[in-house]
Amino acid sequence: MRTQRHAGRSELGFTLTELLVTIVIVGIVGALLPKAIILGLRFTTGTGKRVAATSAVGTLNRYFYGDVQSADSVTTAPACGVADVIVQLSRPGADIVYSYDRPTGALSRVKCTDAGVVTTLLGRFDNAASARPVTLSCGAETSCTSPMEVTLTVQSDPAVPPTDLTAVRRSSAS
Repeated sequence: MRTQRHAGRSELGFTLTELLVTIVIVGIVGALLPKAIILGLRFTTGTGKRVAATSAVGTLNRYFYGDVQSADSVTTAPACGVADVIVQLSRPGADIVYSYDRPTGALSRVKCTDAGVVTTLLGRFDNAASARPVTLSCGAETSCTSPMEVTLTVQSDPAVPPTDLTAVRRSSAS
């Protein structure tokens, strides 16, 4: 800002050059800021989906091993009123079903006992990334290296290799 004196009076203000430089800088910032915000939101959304899928796999992992170890039989038959079954693990007095609901992306564990049905939401997957992110790789109608193994394959992101969760059932004699 310049101060000029003409005939005893001072004028405070911007020169035309300073005003034009300010307008150009504000225009550049104004054009780039929305693009930076949009890019940041896309990155945050993608990260949120990856974190949710990782959390779902961790929760699945926490339940899956114990359920398989206590199972007497493994099928993919509908049970507990659940039609879209990934795997059904049966033991005396209880059936445990893992299911995936494509419209909502919800992976659930349903436990049926004589006392009632308990549904646990294990997490949500991005249903646009995979039609079926959790599949039974071996253990029911499919063969495994060991007949006592049950393996679920989790493909939460097509750009990342799938994760295999393998648990071993106890022998029926024990």
